[in-house]
Amino acid sequence: MVPLIYLFSLSLALVGIALAGLGSDRHFVVIVLGIELILVASMIALVAFFDFSAGQNPGAVAMLVALWAVAAVEIVTLVTFYVYMRFRGVGFDVAKLSRMRW
Repeated sequence: MVPLIYLFSLSLALVGIALAGLGSDRHFVVIVLGIELILVASMIALVAFFDFSAGQNPGAVAMLVALWAVAAVEIVTLVTFYVYMRFRGVGFDVAKLSRMRW
């Protein structure tokens, strides 16, 4: 069994990588991947915490399913937006997104 500190260290490392990506680039895809990495890190920490807790907690399972549902909706929305932007020929620099002409 993996010690709890290793899983929390992995979560912290993923959040650090995501924040470095968010701070270094203004590209739409990099921003989306950074947000997704933060979401994955929070899910790893949540599963690790409730796996190592003393008793069964049905609320934890409901929270995890809700997080997965939100992540799935986010992915579908962002992929649709990405395909639409590609179809329109719009650049993916976030600073220029406010100047888009639909």
